[in-house]
Amino acid sequence: MAAAEWTKLAQRAEGVPVVAASELDRSNWPFLRVRLAESGRFFVVATPRADSGTCVRALRDGAYEVFSSDDSRERIYAAIAQTIEAEKLWQRLAGSPQAHRPAVELLAGRSEAMGKLRDLVLRVGSTRATVLVLGESGVGKERVAEALHATSGRKKFVALNCAAIPRDLLEAELFGCMRGAFTGATEDRPGLVEQADGGTLFFDEVGEMDRVLQSKLLRFLEMRRARRVGGRSDYTVDVRIIAATNADLRARAVGGFRDDLYYRLAEITLEVPPLRTHLEDIPALCSRFLAEATERHGKLVSGIEPALIEKMMRWSWPGNVRELRNAIERMVVLLSGPVLGAGAWEPPAPAAIAELPAVASSSVATAGPLSRRQKRELAFKLMDENSDDYAWVAAQLSIHPTTLYRWRKQAGRA
Repeated sequence: MAAAEWTKLAQRAEGVPVVAASELDRSNWPFLRVRLAESGRFFVVATPRADSGTCVRALRDGAYEVFSSDDSRERIYAAIAQTIEAEKLWQRLAGSPQAHRPAVELLAGRSEAMGKLRDLVLRVGSTRATVLVLGESGVGKERVAEALHATSGRKKFVALNCAAIPRDLLEAELFGCMRGAFTGATEDRPGLVEQADGGTLFFDEVGEMDRVLQSKLLRFLEMRRARRVGGRSDYTVDVRIIAATNADLRARAVGGFRDDLYYRLAEITLEVPPLRTHLEDIPALCSRFLAEATERHGKLVSGIEPALIEKMMRWSWPGNVRELRNAIERMVVLLSGPVLGAGAWEPPAPAAIAELPAVASSSVATAGPLSRRQKRELAFKLMDENSDDYAWVAAQLSIHPTTLYRWRKQAGRA
């Protein structure tokens, strides 16, 4: 086979980089070698004659395989196939830069706490282990789930908010339903479990799941088999499960969450730290959220003044990362200049709670128990006094913003 022909064949094989043997002796070879290493790609060397000196030099410099113009198509393709498989294995298990980048981009911050969290995500992400992500409301548990998915190599990420769907519809939403199974089921519909086949299924606020459905979820986790509502046969899927909650599920085991399901979900537990424990990450988070907000709203914002960053780093952020993101979002929407200045944001005034009736105020201040009715009334009052700031009010009452929205909708105030 002519050299030009087999080089062309090699270059067509899924983009495996092919380096001519003459490149090994050129002055720019060190730079080419660095670029190949940074890209996480295995490469092969093409040479008219595979003498021992060329082979040794090529393999020493990192080549996975060396080809000669005398080699057959079969050997070329077999070697390239091995190179491709080796590269996939490296990216999945050894942690190439390509595999690391998604988690690093999703979990911003240079603090020790975030560094440890990223290390755990990279270590666990490529496995099939079921993961339970713990943390206060607003810390970014879904971001952690997305980072785990990004490092897993799986196809798609499907999320289910267990607190946002009525309990009597959650089973059909999760496992699917057959036509006529209940009022409103006008057609066969696959559930999220089927939609996530080959990918990752994320249960947000899993502690809100009805106890009856918990037993069915437990069976699914053990067997990876499920049945549509109204169906007569089971189906099997390949799904990786990640769950998240801001509640202590072990403490709620007696009150409503199954102990055996908790231990099945918590094969691996990852705890996301609250923002007040790593305030040094605020500059990186602000940069990330500013870029997202400017792109979403079509604004041209060149940056944030250091004085504003310093002011933000002195606030405790009870709503965690969600509160910070919402603050950046509001500033970008209302901004009339090119830079977010120190006067663009002020921390919420504590007077909003101090002016509440004595019972409600002391309940919030001391984190004492509130009845459901008291908490609803207090939530509505705080919403009215703080411009419907869902994230901040939810943080004050230690509830999920979705729960707050559901209360307002039920009261006809959403």
